[in-house]
Amino acid sequence: MKTLHYFLSISILFLGIFSSCKKNADHADGLSYGIVGVEPGSAHTGDTVTIYGVGFQPDNAANKVTINGVDAKVVAAGKSELRVIVPDAPRNGNISVTTGSQSFNFGQTFNITTVLSGELSGDITLSTDKLWLLKGEVHLKAGATMTIKEGTTIFASKETFASLIIDDGAKLVANGTADKPIVFTSDQAVTRRTPGDWKGITLAGGPNAANANDVLQYMRIEFAGYHLPIEPGAALMINRSTAAGKMAYIETSYSAGDGFRCAAAASTTTYLKNLIAFGCAGTDFDFAGDSRVIAQFLFGIKDPVYADQYSADGLIARSSRPITVSNLTLVGPNGLSRAANSSGPNYSSQMNIDGVLNRHAGRSVHIGGYDRITGTDLGGTLQLFNSAILAAWLAGISVDGPRAWNAYGNGGSVIRRTSLTYNLATSQTTLSHEDPPQRGYCFSPENITSSYSGFGYANGTPQYDDFNVSNDTLKLQQEAPFFQSPNPWTKYDDLGVLNLVLYSKLHGPVMTIPDGSLLGSGAAFTESELGDAFIDKTISFRGAFGSVDWTKTWSNYSPQETSYN
Repeated sequence: MKTLHYFLSISILFLGIFSSCKKNADHADGLSYGIVGVEPGSAHTGDTVTIYGVGFQPDNAANKVTINGVDAKVVAAGKSELRVIVPDAPRNGNISVTTGSQSFNFGQTFNITTVLSGELSGDITLSTDKLWLLKGEVHLKAGATMTIKEGTTIFASKETFASLIIDDGAKLVANGTADKPIVFTSDQAVTRRTPGDWKGITLAGGPNAANANDVLQYMRIEFAGYHLPIEPGAALMINRSTAAGKMAYIETSYSAGDGFRCAAAASTTTYLKNLIAFGCAGTDFDFAGDSRVIAQFLFGIKDPVYADQYSADGLIARSSRPITVSNLTLVGPNGLSRAANSSGPNYSSQMNIDGVLNRHAGRSVHIGGYDRITGTDLGGTLQLFNSAILAAWLAGISVDGPRAWNAYGNGGSVIRRTSLTYNLATSQTTLSHEDPPQRGYCFSPENITSSYSGFGYANGTPQYDDFNVSNDTLKLQQEAPFFQSPNPWTKYDDLGVLNLVLYSKLHGPVMTIPDGSLLGSGAAFTESELGDAFIDKTISFRGAFGSVDWTKTWSNYSPQETSYN
């Protein structure tokens, strides 16, 4: 969850959606009357723009200008130049000018943006008829509701590291649909967007955190996560309760920090369903603080070209209260593999440039850990069921620190019916933990002061025995040809989901499991930890996907190339 902004190339030109289209009247090519250019080519309501042309009158009142169909006030006039105030008009259209009996319609599209900045009080509705721009730190104050209509796009200013903070007592209602999702994205142009262009969205906690009633459905948050090294950063920070069914179908992509981070107070419960964390440089799903989380159908997939080389996990549980997750699928950053495909996406900054990951790369599932500043053993309790961990990680399941280790299998953390595969080693004698992380371990204690410290195995302990009995990984990976000469690492597709982890399919991943996949059956919901009615108990597949791809139509795996104008 490191700040990646500092690694970006300072040579990148600032090419945003707000470009200029100035042309000098000297290049009118014989035009006797009309517009030859407008500067800038996009502006905010209330801004002043300059219209360049031929045949205007130096009297303000003698020139009538409309911008996107609405009359605009002319504040200065000359024969070849008009200065005009942008009216409150539709988001895009054309500029027209009339002088006497002559009229001219300029063919180039003119975009009008509505700026959101500072503190917002009172209810506000964002709709598709305008282009919206977050500028700086934007706060929705207590008592106010921000309603975002389906299909609305909100840009975030990179220049000001914009953010949207829904203060304690305020409410965000972002109700997109599968066909018309709501999109928060960088204001930079196509191919110029980078992780950390802006900070992201925060649902703030406080005295009202247990009674929050936000709605976020069918929404994407792209290129957020800017943060300083000493602070957490995430595309979406949730520091309060979310009602069952109201936080679903959300994708965070190319965050410079975490994808999703929950750090709510002890009085809260966060319900999450159908979430995607795509290409995030930090942890995909970060559950910390005093959060109580109940979640189902979570999908995290790393872009190996832009994976953080310093401990970017798939899921981390270090809350003081239980984190309950069913039907999780995590695809690690090796991706089978980026070295095998040289035609991948070309981003301006790449954290990993060779064929193997840094050996300090993240764990797939990380339970517990330490406070980096105080050294405090944080502990953590994870109840994980019916899930799949694919491709390479430093470790499959890492139980970090004495508190987390002692809790596992002793009435605390539970991991059942979870498959781990794709190059995860299965015995301490197979490979050294100093090797690159595509040779990581399936199940490991970490930072345990005993003879099995580090990423070694604790054979014979109740925790290890419980994991071995409750999950099918060891049986799968010890079958030939995993340990078969001459190349024991050629078989990757034990679970029948090879197309999901191929780097060549990163921007068009195949979610659904084929007939015969071992993930197609075996799910169960008999444990008391899964008793909440929020959990869908009618399914039989393990992992986030069965025969239906619930990400279709509303998600986007190529946000760098998508034009939102």
